[in-house]
Amino acid sequence: MIAYANQGSFKGKTVAISGSGNVAQYAALKAIELGATVLSMSDSKGALIAESGSFTPDDIQQIAVLKVKRQSLSDLKDSKHKYVDGARPWTHVKVDIALPCATQNEVSKEEAEALIKSGAKFIAEGSNMGCTQEAIDVFEAHRKSEKTNAIWYAPGKAANAGGVAVSGLEMAQNSQRISWTREEVDEKLKNIMENAFKNGLETAKKYITPKEGEFPSLVAGSNICGFVKVAAAMHDQGDWW
Repeated sequence: MIAYANQGSFKGKTVAISGSGNVAQYAALKAIELGATVLSMSDSKGALIAESGSFTPDDIQQIAVLKVKRQSLSDLKDSKHKYVDGARPWTHVKVDIALPCATQNEVSKEEAEALIKSGAKFIAEGSNMGCTQEAIDVFEAHRKSEKTNAIWYAPGKAANAGGVAVSGLEMAQNSQRISWTREEVDEKLKNIMENAFKNGLETAKKYITPKEGEFPSLVAGSNICGFVKVAAAMHDQGDWW
């Protein structure tokens, strides 16, 4: 997504992440691995903001331990981290990339506008339906009006496909009585996620031709791609015709 927009990669980018469960933890670790600076995590009571530098893998490990103990992220506030009670990260950090990874409807219209105003260029949902419809409308309107200078939104039905994909890989290993290494699974997942992006992108181009200089709508592309795949499966099974 970043490469398609000719804006490099995660390396050197700043990232805001919400949540502190499995999705948020592994999103943070992957972003750090790819060279990004992670500036936030959150829980149901507030947001933990990196005051200096980035969250580190050790910080994420501490968060994982807190989650097991059902403690608040506020217990991690120190000289490096500030805890903001009752807040989500989106209006408290200036970032290139936003990754909602907590819960449904966690990015409002006002927060979407704040992300755009702060200069964010990419938002991809790790949570199911992380953005309200009003927020999505803001992102899509900005995509159309600002062309390649716009924020580009990826819906969870595509961006959050990794969990189900890895479950499928687990079933494949079980049925074949084989075991892949962590690195092998990670590489297969990378290919799956690249294909999910490309399928949504090409479907959007096919059915809704973007205007000159405009990013294709990943919302429309992912929705149509999902529908076409289900319809084709129904056709092959003889359930429709």
